[in-house]
Amino acid sequence: MALTHRDYEVFRGDPASLPLAMAEAYAAIHPQPDVLRVAKLQQQVIGCYAMHSPESSQSDRKPAQFELGMVMVLDAYQRQGVGRWLVGHAIGVAESKGGRELLVPLPGPVDFFQGLGFRQIPSGFRYVMSPE
Repeated sequence: MALTHRDYEVFRGDPASLPLAMAEAYAAIHPQPDVLRVAKLQQQVIGCYAMHSPESSQSDRKPAQFELGMVMVLDAYQRQGVGRWLVGHAIGVAESKGGRELLVPLPGPVDFFQGLGFRQIPSGFRYVMSPE
C-alpha cells in the first residue's frame, strides 16, 4: 500500500530519536543545523531533513538564504512521496522565516531536486521563493 502525506506527520526533531543512518548523517553536518524536522508514521521516524537558517540578518537587497544540509528517507518508504513532502515542508519553513532562497549543497539526486523546481548550480541546487 502506497503512503500519502496524510499517513504521516512532520514534527520538530530530536537528533537522539533518529534511526542510526540518519543520526550518523546528521552528526556529520558541520556546523550543526538549527532546524531538524522528522516525518513519523505511527510514532516511527521514517524520514527527516536538516536545515541551516541564515546566520546573520540580511539586508533588503540580498535574499535570506537557507541551506538544506540533508534529506533522508528510510529505504522501505522511498519512492512514496515522503522526500518530496519533506523538501516542500523545508521550503515552507524557510519561507515562513523570511527565506528567499534554499540552497542544497548536495550532488543529487538531480532528477529529484529538479523535479521539485530546484535549478542545478555548481555547488548543488538552488530554489528561489517568490514573494506573494
